[in-house]
Amino acid sequence: MRHLTTYIVLLLLAVAVMPSCKPEEEYPIEPIVTFKDFSFTDTVLLGNTVKRGTLTFSFTDGDGDIGFDTISPRQNTIFMTKHKMENNVLTQMDLLVDLNYFVERIYKDDKKQAVSGDMKIEDLNEYAMSFGDTIMYKFYIVDRAGNKSNTDSTGLIIVY
Repeated sequence: MRHLTTYIVLLLLAVAVMPSCKPEEEYPIEPIVTFKDFSFTDTVLLGNTVKRGTLTFSFTDGDGDIGFDTISPRQNTIFMTKHKMENNVLTQMDLLVDLNYFVERIYKDDKKQAVSGDMKIEDLNEYAMSFGDTIMYKFYIVDRAGNKSNTDSTGLIIVY
């Protein structure tokens, strides 16, 4: 009987430990982006109240080659476009400054290692928008190997 009790206890321990022995996540080598959140906060810029937008999205990359070295010339990782609803048609806006962003290299070595996490773009200032305008941001990332992710969007955002 004593051996049976010991056997049952060991079996229960083994079953309890097994879920923690799962393999690492595997992702494709092409990055994947997924929209998570967009929020506004009021801020003052040059004496004017503006809406400060913050975009948050998640990403995965199977070989972890996201971001670039900080040496010149800098290469951008995040690419965005801004769209505005005009007469029920979503039209890409012609901006004075491109919405492209540099991301510092996540892994410093060249070891191929899957990576996932969240990225946040702040200071998307909506000072030229008027109350009730509808906008949308579309975005994608490019890794060091030149693999382009899918393009995702914020969905329609009403500037309030």
